Amino acid sequence: MKILPIIILILLFSNKTVAQSDSLKVIDSTSVTSYEIQKKWFDSHYVRESIVPLSLALGSVAIISIPGLKVSLQKPLKWNYNSTTTGINGNLFEDQIRYVPAIAAYAISFCGIKSEHRFIDRSVILAVSYIASDFVVYNGKMLTKSRRPPGPIYTSIRDIYSLPSQHTAMAFVAATFLDHELGYISPWISIGGYAAASWVGIARVANNYHWTSDVLMGAAVGIFMTNATYWAYDGVMKLIPKRLVFSPFINSQQTGIYFCYKL
Repeated sequence: MKILPIIILILLFSNKTVAQSDSLKVIDSTSVTSYEIQKKWFDSHYVRESIVPLSLALGSVAIISIPGLKVSLQKPLKWNYNSTTTGINGNLFEDQIRYVPAIAAYAISFCGIKSEHRFIDRSVILAVSYIASDFVVYNGKMLTKSRRPPGPIYTSIRDIYSLPSQHTAMAFVAATFLDHELGYISPWISIGGYAAASWVGIARVANNYHWTSDVLMGAAVGIFMTNATYWAYDGVMKLIPKRLVFSPFINSQQTGIYFCYKL
């Protein structure tokens, strides 16, 4: 299981080093004297940012599809699970660590380091990413109805099903958020965030709460939904003129939205 975070980190950062190439098309010189820049579809940042979550999701599907692989992987990887007492040997703190990358993003910003987005903007992005990921996780569990590894007893319908892992999805939402906001400073910030998220996935399998396929799919959901939220944000902001400023206002007599257009 120790190679799982290494594989995930390699996927994440090899994706960032993909070279971008533009193809130049010469337009008819009689009509246009300039070049038209055409970006190939695989140069799009939408595609590049989808490679890692797609790879993780395909890995999850492969594990599920190969007969006996899911169970055989579980045996050596549930190292923190006590089969005799059907409990865990020690706390791996995955409940707390899943939020560490997001907390770190705000803590670093409060120290004076500039994030890619303003406080209110990044807070909305993070909230939407969590909500969207949780929506996909819940409906994914209800759709697949994949049971958790045998051992612990669960009473809630939501707790019975395991695919995808919610803990892992939330952890990778936080890690991807940290990467988007402060990854430009140093790759080690992003590596730290994804390492923490990977540990959450490792812990969920080690405690026998999830199959390996569950955490891979959870990571895919967390990364993709956070990226998609940033894509949506960028798309909406492009529709708003840069000279247009608006903000809500509240006083004792009225509430509303203040608009100002800078000439």
